[in-house]
Amino acid sequence: MIMWIHPVLQTLALALSLYVLALGWVRFSFAHLGKKGVVFAWKRHVLLGKIVLCVWALDFAIGLGAAWWGWQTVFITGAHYKVGLAMLPLIAFGLASGLAMDRVKAKRTALPLAHGAFNALLVLLALYQLFTGILILRDMVLG
Repeated sequence: MIMWIHPVLQTLALALSLYVLALGWVRFSFAHLGKKGVVFAWKRHVLLGKIVLCVWALDFAIGLGAAWWGWQTVFITGAHYKVGLAMLPLIAFGLASGLAMDRVKAKRTALPLAHGAFNALLVLLALYQLFTGILILRDMVLG
């Protein structure tokens, strides 16, 4: 049962991240593509973004715990754990940059672009993690 906590949490966080990304796209399209008449749900984006990033970070540790619980070892899932490890500094940057922009409102260009680019990359990496995670479940948990 414990082996399923990690993939379920990550899948839910990934689904929510797509919504948060869509909210961020509204802001990007207004600020950089000249789209008018759009409303950016700032508070919703911030709250849900924090939830996604914190769940991703926490569930990295839960994944390690599940691996230890199930296999008495960690770091045996190849690209899955390596990409997860690579996501951690991006998660930290996403949280830090998002909190900075939320706490100190100012006209900015570079920080929001970097925030959006790194977090969009995180979503892509999470999609890859879903793919590799399905293979791990198939080969190492169910197989």
